Amino acid sequence: MNKCLSLFCLFFLSCTESDHPDLLLNKLKINKSDYDEYLINRSNGIHRLGGINEKDSTWGIITTHGYYPMGWPTKGFEWVSPIVELSHRQIPIWFFKYDWDDCPENSADYLYRETEKLIDNNSHLDSLWLIGHSLGGVVTSLFAEKWDRDFPITIHSIAAPLAGMERQRSDCENISRAAYKISSTVSYTQWKTIHAQDGAFKNLKFDPQEVFIDGGTSILLPEEWNNSRLGHNRSIQWVCQNL
Repeated sequence: MNKCLSLFCLFFLSCTESDHPDLLLNKLKINKSDYDEYLINRSNGIHRLGGINEKDSTWGIITTHGYYPMGWPTKGFEWVSPIVELSHRQIPIWFFKYDWDDCPENSADYLYRETEKLIDNNSHLDSLWLIGHSLGGVVTSLFAEKWDRDFPITIHSIAAPLAGMERQRSDCENISRAAYKISSTVSYTQWKTIHAQDGAFKNLKFDPQEVFIDGGTSILLPEEWNNSRLGHNRSIQWVCQNL
């Protein structure tokens, strides 16, 4: 009995410790060998990044992660360097954590509600950027269709399978899409990687990034960056440095 209780306590403590209550810039580890999933191990919702020398709080950026297969060892690491890069703008930055096993439509609705609360609780904001990668780009794109408030939103969707992918749950709405109609209060850009060199898409017979964007812009990323292949995860860094 005591042994079982000890194991339960150990399990409970380990789960509690992994749900970080803070999100601080100086705790983000940019070396992959040192990365401890600090960024991703937190409760669902929008989390503000602390430790930035903010000089302009009239606008800010919400970053949105993608999908992680079970057992993926470095969840969230692809966002560490881009977030550090964005912090140089000296504006508020938030990280949106959601259940990547849920349907994208549900996650988009959740992001909508959380963004509304963020705006209502920060009256000094006059605009927001949302940057989503991979599945997060799908979530922010669905958000871009739904947004109907008179508050300007700029969305950057990066390397996102907007046409749908087979691994999405079969009971999800709009699992296969040919087009997106962007809300009139949203400025929208889709950033596409080259299909043949995107590690997440290259083995698919079709490019899941190929959709029609009604009311937005679609841009193809370069083949290389700094003499290296510009693939699925590095695309975030490229976009964040070139916005």
